[in-house]
Amino acid sequence: MRAAVVGAQGHGKSTLAGALPAALEAEFGPSPDPEGQFVTSRGPYHLHDCPGLDDFRSRLAVGADQLAGVLLVVSAEDGPLPETRAYAAAAREAGVARIAVYVSKCDLVEAEEIAELIGLEACEMLREEGYPANKVPMMFSYALDAARDPKSKKGRRGLVQLAQTLDTPFR
Repeated sequence: MRAAVVGAQGHGKSTLAGALPAALEAEFGPSPDPEGQFVTSRGPYHLHDCPGLDDFRSRLAVGADQLAGVLLVVSAEDGPLPETRAYAAAAREAGVARIAVYVSKCDLVEAEEIAELIGLEACEMLREEGYPANKVPMMFSYALDAARDPKSKKGRRGLVQLAQTLDTPFR
């Protein structure tokens, strides 16, 4: 299964995409190719880390039909930005039906409620872009600990939950 990891600059998409393969290896077994791939109980995933909106649009132009979904990364510190909306709009225009939200950097906000409000804001934005916001899977975590130490239980726990969440809507 192929999915694109998108989000505003600095929201943690590259950290997340880099941390997933190594962090999930202990839970689900080795990845066929650690560069952007990981395995869950339902099979292999290949994530395309899209560093910018132009890169994402290029990927959509050549293979939107091969893209099972989009993982939209939104920072708990900043919330959805105009660039975040542009990614959602581009995915919708290309016909990508499945989208999930990963609220990142949850360890940097003072209260869990702040991250939850950011998630609600992201869902509202997705609803405005034509996605069924009440069915969009949402995950709250942070990937930096797992990126620094893939064997860290603290960092890995959220990524395992993310992988299990992706197994549901993207299959």
